[in-house]
Amino acid sequence: MWGALLVAAAMLAGGCSADTPPPPDPDKIELPPRPREVRVDGVDPCSLLTTEQRAELGLDGSPLFGTGPSELYPGADVPTCAIRGYEPRAVVVGVSNVTTTGIELYTSGRLVAEVRAAEVRGFPAVVAVPIRHTDGCTVIVDVAPGQLLDIQFADGGRLPPIPQPELCRGAQVTADAVMVTLLASH
Repeated sequence: MWGALLVAAAMLAGGCSADTPPPPDPDKIELPPRPREVRVDGVDPCSLLTTEQRAELGLDGSPLFGTGPSELYPGADVPTCAIRGYEPRAVVVGVSNVTTTGIELYTSGRLVAEVRAAEVRGFPAVVAVPIRHTDGCTVIVDVAPGQLLDIQFADGGRLPPIPQPELCRGAQVTADAVMVTLLASH
């Protein structure tokens, strides 16, 4: 819900019609294969950050579970967990388990974002930095065919705003913690 909606607003795919195939894109990102499949069907996204991990990340708010449709990830409701942090800085983290779209959406070169290859716990990933909005950053982790984890790290609204590079570092640290928990349960 929250995470998927923020990404949808910030990174909608470019304008290709259904009748016209998109031209080849030199910006397409190639990622290595994932080491194994870790499916996220039925996994509660709020279970993917432990109490200890949330404390280390400065997320002192209560996890809020939600599910809802997403323009970016059509086909099913997307389970999302949103967690706020107030000290030492104001941030909002969203963890979404997407089971209807694979990481190919982000490697196609057709999003309104700067997308760069990354790796999280040996799994291929991308860091998606919105171009139009500088108050958040997203890490997408390829966990299984047609499935991904969407981890967003956003400014919580306090002044001065948190610089986007710092938000991207926060997204990467959060994605690493999420994968530690997910891999421990599989």
